[in-house]
Amino acid sequence: MTDQTLATPVSLGPALTEQQAREIYRQGEEAVVFALLSLAQKAGEAQSSTTPVVTPTTPSAMIPPFLKPKANGRRKRPGREKGHPGTRRPTPEVIDRRVEHRLEACPECHGPLTRTNQTRTRVTEDIPEALTPVVTEHLIHRDWCPRCQKAVEPVVTEALPGATLGNRTLVLSAWLHYGLGNTLSQIVAVFNHHLMLKLSPGGLIQMWYRLQAILFAWYLQIQAEALGSAQGLRTRFPRVFDAFRCDNPL
Repeated sequence: MTDQTLATPVSLGPALTEQQAREIYRQGEEAVVFALLSLAQKAGEAQSSTTPVVTPTTPSAMIPPFLKPKANGRRKRPGREKGHPGTRRPTPEVIDRRVEHRLEACPECHGPLTRTNQTRTRVTEDIPEALTPVVTEHLIHRDWCPRCQKAVEPVVTEALPGATLGNRTLVLSAWLHYGLGNTLSQIVAVFNHHLMLKLSPGGLIQMWYRLQAILFAWYLQIQAEALGSAQGLRTRFPRVFDAFRCDNPL
């Protein structure tokens, strides 16, 4: 179906004028129906090309607001009901440092003050002002074993063999990436700027490869137990398991 089907060719688009619309009307009922169907087809094609495809796996951030379902209203007012005792963060038992605050003059009129014995305390918790990594030099003694006829030495448990970064750095970086989903660049920025520990993306990946080699045996064990859990239920409770099978009509 094209615009040429009309007796007088007319461009059915945004440039359609009132005179052209009246010309279509004068050509009769079939011309009007054809023009309306053509406009509806073009509008549908334009809408399908601009509306994004939303699937169940589409992230929420990639779905336009007008395509998201309407959120349910809050059913309950936030906060506790009246009469309930309040709660707050527990006061730390250990105080690391104490700071004394005292005014030299009145903050309102800037006049002199008369000293009193009234005081109050306020406890705050914060991260240290200067986060610096702790550099440790390990002095490893190598001693001779006359029975084994070789030199032996203790194992350094604070880092993986041959690694220059400790286990805390390794575990924290792996948790940020695999647990929280942070990118390599974000993790490197946190360590390089906030924690003052210079890292590189390549160094992080190599560390994670070595961690994966250590934890892979536990991963296989968990996988085997998870896959065998259904078989265990079938063996222990055969009637219950068969009653709740998906293909069993209730």
